[in-house]
Amino acid sequence: MMPILTTFSQRYMRGAVIPVVLVSAILTSSLIRNVIDITLPEMIAGLGAICLSIVWSMMRDGQGYWAYSVFTLRVFKNPQVVAGQYKERKTAGMAKLLYQPGWASLVILCLAAALSGLIWLCGPDWHYTLIVLLGVLVLPVLMVVQLGKSTPFNIVLALKSYTEPESYRPRQRRLPRLVAEDLLLNLLTNFTLVLPIARKPAFSLAPGYADPAFIVAFMLLMGAVTLFMLAFACRTRRYVLFGELLNGTLDVNSAPAAPWAFTGKLTRWQRGLLWLLASQLWAIAICLVFAALQNTAQFIPLYLCALLPLLVVYCAERYQTLYNNYNDALEMHKRHQVYVNNDAKTMK
Repeated sequence: MMPILTTFSQRYMRGAVIPVVLVSAILTSSLIRNVIDITLPEMIAGLGAICLSIVWSMMRDGQGYWAYSVFTLRVFKNPQVVAGQYKERKTAGMAKLLYQPGWASLVILCLAAALSGLIWLCGPDWHYTLIVLLGVLVLPVLMVVQLGKSTPFNIVLALKSYTEPESYRPRQRRLPRLVAEDLLLNLLTNFTLVLPIARKPAFSLAPGYADPAFIVAFMLLMGAVTLFMLAFACRTRRYVLFGELLNGTLDVNSAPAAPWAFTGKLTRWQRGLLWLLASQLWAIAICLVFAALQNTAQFIPLYLCALLPLLVVYCAERYQTLYNNYNDALEMHKRHQVYVNNDAKTMK
């Protein structure tokens, strides 16, 4: 027997806890390792970027996931019965703060800024300890609470798409826009966590770009950045895209452009090893090129130039993942339509 809505919602929430805590903890550890003598703006920017990227992704994916759950009757109660529980819930006005990606992200950003201000008042001896507490416990709890508050609204939106497909249709999106959103979130987190690393002694450019110690440190940094970007590029959205096909966010009849052929020739692990090796060679090359130019040694221009090829790799890998997810979702959509048509014939 399929679970009732309450049980299913609880499973959904429990399934979200570990990824939220894990991602927040990993990114927070990067913040405290990379930023020495952290300032209040850096604290707000770092913790805010971590929370914003997680909440934006959760809120965006939640709408598609609940459309998938409602349209495919994954709960025991049928949509008409479920609709009775939520028919009075409004999705306009201040309610948007609870479920729309932009507004919900603004809420968590304000909370992160306020909590950072409180930490700052505790004095420098407590800054890093309290940042860990925020990043590993407090902020993940707040984000999970936000997810729980958004669920009823996402159910209402899914029900509107199910019962009023002609009058209610979400704004359509294409895969390149999803890649662009993910890229912007990735860049926001990357800049706030990595750029302050220039103050660490290991990344001092006093000896110049060609200093062997600096090149080794820069290679390790670019390797870590590559691994992070590849990990986030591989995040699957198969069932979310299926839900977005069902509620009209993605157009069933508009096939996305095929991805770069190279990314389909090798396995994901093979490509990952290739990109990691390339990033190490590129880190050495870019340091030597900057040394040959004999400009004033600055970390930020060097890092931005080194990052450009990795952004291309991220976009290619992210699009490949979403393209594969889209094809899987499209196949599920076709099977679902066959089931719906057969069920309609049986009812007649």
